[in-house]
Amino acid sequence: MIKLEEPSVELFPAYREFVLEMLARGETVWNPYTPSENENPAEFVERILRRKENPEPPLVAETVYWPIFDGSVVGRISLRHTLNDNLRKMGGHIGYEVRPSFRRRGFATEMLRQILLTPKAREIGDLMLTCAPDNIASNRTILANGGILTQTIYVESIGADRNHYWIRLR
Repeated sequence: MIKLEEPSVELFPAYREFVLEMLARGETVWNPYTPSENENPAEFVERILRRKENPEPPLVAETVYWPIFDGSVVGRISLRHTLNDNLRKMGGHIGYEVRPSFRRRGFATEMLRQILLTPKAREIGDLMLTCAPDNIASNRTILANGGILTQTIYVESIGADRNHYWIRLR
């Protein structure tokens, strides 16, 4: 089905297609996951890979994967190694996006399933995930992977609620 790959210069053109499709649909691609205007593909990939050990503040260490299906990058999924105050409210340990043209085909569920099998996820053990209560697809994805809804909180900085789920791997 899909394979999670770490970012590479070879995959960059396919990743760029994912980003452009998201932007064309008016969807959010968070700044840390897009190349800046003055970054070439090699610099961008190096910056993303460097986040595992040495992220730029205020980001936390994370491992980023580009899910590949039939030569296309179908999204992005990241495993954050720790949580800061902001991620405890919204974001959690895992964040992901699925390319619009690949939605409703089970890719998000499979991406999450595969990242939960990684050694780093197992090392962390208890993983928090968040999503908007009205994001039916994301709520279902998390539940399908063993997520347990523990609370819904209001996040003042965005003026919206967030569901908090935990997935226990130990």
